[in-house]
Amino acid sequence: RVCPFFFHCHYSMNYPRTGSRYISEDVFEEVPTLLRKIGMPLSNPLNRHSVDNTKVTDHHSIIPTGETPSGLSADETTIYQMVVNRFIEAFSPDSEEERMQVRFTDGTNIFTWKACRQISLGWKAVQKGKEAEADKKEDGDEHILSSLPNLTEGEILSLVNADITEHKTKPKPLYTEATLLSAMENAGKEIEDAESKKAMAECGIGTPATRANIIETLILRDYIRRDKKAIIPTEKGLAVYEIVKDKRIANAEMTGSWELTLAAIEAGQMPPEKFAQGINSYVGTICEELLSLAPKQKSYPTYRCPKCGSESVGIYAKVAKCRNEGCNFHVFREVCGTLLTENYIRDLLTTGRTPILKGLISKAGKKFNARLVLNEDYTTSFEFEKRKGKQRGR
Repeated sequence: RVCPFFFHCHYSMNYPRTGSRYISEDVFEEVPTLLRKIGMPLSNPLNRHSVDNTKVTDHHSIIPTGETPSGLSADETTIYQMVVNRFIEAFSPDSEEERMQVRFTDGTNIFTWKACRQISLGWKAVQKGKEAEADKKEDGDEHILSSLPNLTEGEILSLVNADITEHKTKPKPLYTEATLLSAMENAGKEIEDAESKKAMAECGIGTPATRANIIETLILRDYIRRDKKAIIPTEKGLAVYEIVKDKRIANAEMTGSWELTLAAIEAGQMPPEKFAQGINSYVGTICEELLSLAPKQKSYPTYRCPKCGSESVGIYAKVAKCRNEGCNFHVFREVCGTLLTENYIRDLLTTGRTPILKGLISKAGKKFNARLVLNEDYTTSFEFEKRKGKQRGR
């Protein structure tokens, strides 16, 4: 939301809806001028690792334009500074480090010790404090030293002391929206096949412009839901996962193999027709797999219809409606950008109102909180909280 604001209002960033991490040769020629405009001229030669015409997609990576924005909010300032810092880092010298990994043995057990010495900061000097913290998080077992010990293979060392510590491994935390977006961007890291992993490194799942919409679509279709800051699967989502988890449609390596094939087509090493034939065959295979499945049918609860009185109201993905012929009672589940949970629908049907729904969005784009109530004519409307004010004495 913030990056398009810079593009359209301040002209201080280029087109933001891009997934590219590279710039072309002609843009690289403008880099020294841009660095001077943002007050960080670098000595030549500039680092060229982000310059590659072949890897620029529909647009090059996000870079500052040299225009200085003014009147920014805290969030806008943070985003702008992130882009500027990464731009400076990209063309700074390489960071040089010396790393050591030593394996010790007492004749029975093998112990590993890792250490690192910084030779020159290079690009890390741009955000020295933050980069140091990031390095610590990346490998918490690595010791940062000013100098590394001089050890030789086979050398016998004296034991100073020893102790035993007990630890418990922690499960991976639940995804938040931010960590899920990051996981989608870096989906290739979970792939075992080396070639497919390399192919996925530049694409991931979706694009910067579509990843957030993918998450919202899954929420709207009741496959996942927000639980405070976490994003968790619904019963429906878990049921779908159990059905497809071992099937080809859920195989992430397939996306990697497609990227390899598309690269081969781009290089003229494979005719597009062959890839199209493979896609047709793949679609046929996954359709056969899915059609052959016989998932256990779950009996979902039904509720008493407030209009006709029969126990016939079922809850579906987009609507709760009465199954009784001749009764047209229904409640759409999406209300002002919020999906009504099964519990909210149940409360509406049994008590005539839901709890307070938070974060509803009006037609004007403003957020508000309200209850959804069932009217006498079986339509719904909002009931707003009464604001409590202090009574003034005379």
